[in-house]
Amino acid sequence: MPEKILVVDDDPLMRLMVVKTLSTEGFEFLEAENGVQAVEKAISHQPDLIIMDVNMPELDGYEACQRIRSNPVTAAIPVILVTSLSTVEDKIKGFDSGADDYIPKPFDPKELTVRVNVLLRRIARIKATIKAPEPQLGKVIAFFSLRGGTGTTLMATNTAIALSRLWGMSTVLVDLVLACGQCALMMNIPPRNSWADLARIPNEEIDIDVIRNVLRPHDSGAVVLVAPNHPEEGELIDGPKVTHVLNLLKQEYPYVILDLPHEFCDKTLAGLDAADEIWLLMAPELASVRATLLAMETFQMLNYPLDRVRLMLNWTFERHGLARKAIEKTLKREIDVVIPYASEPLVKSINLGIPAVLDEANPPLVAIFENLAYLLSREDHKKTPPANPTPTYQRVMEYLAEKNSHG
Repeated sequence: MPEKILVVDDDPLMRLMVVKTLSTEGFEFLEAENGVQAVEKAISHQPDLIIMDVNMPELDGYEACQRIRSNPVTAAIPVILVTSLSTVEDKIKGFDSGADDYIPKPFDPKELTVRVNVLLRRIARIKATIKAPEPQLGKVIAFFSLRGGTGTTLMATNTAIALSRLWGMSTVLVDLVLACGQCALMMNIPPRNSWADLARIPNEEIDIDVIRNVLRPHDSGAVVLVAPNHPEEGELIDGPKVTHVLNLLKQEYPYVILDLPHEFCDKTLAGLDAADEIWLLMAPELASVRATLLAMETFQMLNYPLDRVRLMLNWTFERHGLARKAIEKTLKREIDVVIPYASEPLVKSINLGIPAVLDEANPPLVAIFENLAYLLSREDHKKTPPANPTPTYQRVMEYLAEKNSHG
């Protein structure tokens, strides 16, 4: 795209001379006949360079240059002042006003061309060294346990739905239990598309549009990358493909929720490496606590920071479970979240394909998952209340206000 130059002079002949001199360089040109117009057109058209006479009616070049420099919208536009005044004091005044260069009248056409090109190249180099702000990546939350039956799929599905309903944004749920994942079943989603559609596509050919065509939508606003229908299809997915897909998803979605296998395979490690938070689930029984301890030891070997790993105790049976304090003493860590026993409604929701967070007949259970979603939310979302808060957000705020009022 050609650079755009604003030529400012009250003399039409001088404007024409500047345009003719530079026309062979392929520039586009705008014109203004006084300083007031120069400031207005600098703001509205954002030229790449301004060539401006000093002696003009209404607003001279010095003042116009100062106004251009004082406006954040136009402050970085380079300015060349052109004038018949050529004393040292005049040049100093020109540079004090913010001009980048100064050319006396009558100007030499070759000199004007060289100075314009040199200044444009210098500005281009400066722009190239200024890094664009990094885009805000989505938060990746992984649910993991080395022991089955602790509720990782249950937590992943309900969290994904709750986050979508909380912030009114699409959350993506990634089922990485590729041998026999159940996320689609728990959400009553027909698994027409799945990881199997990505299995034979080279990673370099997979972009976000390809992935979008595979994701399955849920009525809540969440979308799901479903596990394959057949275990042998899951074997075609390796760790690098999982890493590639997750990198694309977190650039597109504010939250990426992972349901991980109960083992340290390459797919699990790819998910754990990508996770901003790892929620390690356990039940209040000895085998589960032991599995949690082994998982934590492995995390240490993998050099995962402790603040990335959070502990969740899912009270999967009503009585005779190990005491929370005893579990914490064994793990030498406090448990971050306890999910209370709610066997009947949870089993019902699983069998009917209706996630518990959508069970209007059980408000306390709904509140647990909604408040958990807020706890897991990105800090920038929690710090900035939405302009149009969802009903879920309003309920969570009411709960937090009530909790704070009771100390």
